[in-house]
Amino acid sequence: MTDGIWILLLCAALGALGRNMLIAGGALLLIGLRFGHVQGALRWLDARGITLGIFVLVLSLLAPVANERISLRTFVGELIRPSGLIGMAAAAGAAYLGRGGVDFLQRYPAALVGMLVGSVVGTIALRGVPTGPLIAAGATALFLRLLHVG
Repeated sequence: MTDGIWILLLCAALGALGRNMLIAGGALLLIGLRFGHVQGALRWLDARGITLGIFVLVLSLLAPVANERISLRTFVGELIRPSGLIGMAAAAGAAYLGRGGVDFLQRYPAALVGMLVGSVVGTIALRGVPTGPLIAAGATALFLRLLHVG
């Protein structure tokens, strides 16, 4: 077996251990694609997978609007409440970190190892919720920049 398969198996095991079925399932699906000799799909995911994932996330975030669970009145009203204003600032910061995370992971894909292990540790030891590597990668890139490392 190749190094990539061993790493994906480790990711699947860590994902299962951390109760993060997205990581476990993703790793197992990629192993299936690799053994299924679907190199075109793997290359496409490597090049465009993050964009596809963000697109699906945006669809899921906008679905309550499409399902009319959020009215225009509620939408506008939330923009002027303290929770809405703080939420906008937090989301703007997260978007900034996410962009930096995408750039960082494209330049240093091996950095995902620390984020994967950190996600498992945070899920198990801190009873956290695994939210994905983009913000963690963006925070990592920001901290490295502030510390003048890397």
